[in-house]
Amino acid sequence: MKAPTKAGITAVVLTLNEEANLPECLAHLNWVDEIIVIDSGSTDGTCPLAESLGARVFRCAWQGFAGQRNWALDNAGIATDWVLFVDADEHITTDLRDEMLAHIQSRSADAFYLCFKVILFGKWVRRSAMYPVWHPRLLRKGVGRFKDSYSGHGETWEINGKVGYLRQPYMHYSFSKGLTQWFERHNRLSTSEAAAADRLMSDVRSRDVLGALFSRHPQNRRQALRLVSYRVPGWPFVRFLYQLIARGGFLDGMQGWMYCGLYLAYEIMIRSKLAELRESRKGNR
Repeated sequence: MKAPTKAGITAVVLTLNEEANLPECLAHLNWVDEIIVIDSGSTDGTCPLAESLGARVFRCAWQGFAGQRNWALDNAGIATDWVLFVDADEHITTDLRDEMLAHIQSRSADAFYLCFKVILFGKWVRRSAMYPVWHPRLLRKGVGRFKDSYSGHGETWEINGKVGYLRQPYMHYSFSKGLTQWFERHNRLSTSEAAAADRLMSDVRSRDVLGALFSRHPQNRRQALRLVSYRVPGWPFVRFLYQLIARGGFLDGMQGWMYCGLYLAYEIMIRSKLAELRESRKGNR
C-alpha cells in the first residue's frame, strides 16, 4: 500500500551506470516528496531514465560517499525537512517506510542509522554479512554533515542533535549486476581504501581511534576497528574465519560460503595494494 503523500522527505540516490537497478529502486521510493539523483559520470542511460521516472538529476564528479552526500545537501535545492540517502541497488521496504514516518512524526530523533539485508543469488546472507550493520542514512536538514570513514569506504557523520536507530532493514542487492561487475567495483574500491588507509594510518591520532572504539554508536566502533585491522597481520583470513565460523556464515549455505570468500578476496586486494603503495614510496627515496 502506498504511503500518504507529503511525507516531508526527499530521497537522494547516488548513481554510476545504474540503468538496470534504477527503476526498481525508484519504485520503492514512490511515497517520498521528491527524488534527486546525484550521478557521478554514467555512460549508460541512467540520467535520462531517472528524468523520465520523475527524478531531478544533478551531475557531480565522484568525491567519495561523504562528498557526494554533502554536495547534495549544499547544491540540490532540497525543499523538505528530511533527507533520505539511498544507493541505486537498495530498496526501501514498506515496513521501513512506516517506521521512518512514525519516528519523524513523533520527533524521536534528528538523524537515524539504518541497517540492511544483503541479498546474494536470491538469499539473505544474514550471518555472513554480520547483520545488522548500521549506516547513516536519514537526517533532518541542517543538523549535520557527512565525513569520510576511517576505512575510506563509506561514510560517518557529525550530528548536532539526537541520533536514533531504525530497526526495519532495507534490501541491499549488491550483486544485482553480476559478479564481474562486483569484482570491477571492488577493485576500484580496494584502490581507494588502500590509499585512504595509507594516509589515515599516519594522520589519525591513536587517541581518536581509541575513543571511537568505545563509542556508543556501533557504526563508529566498526569504522575504528577497520582502521585498527590494517595493522593486524593476516587480517583477511581472520575476518574470513570470523564471518564463516564465529558468526555462523556457513549456515547461510552456498551463498554464505561465497559471500565470505568474496570478502576474503576484497581484503587481500586492499592489503596487497597497501603494500604496493609502501614499496613504491621506498623506491622513490
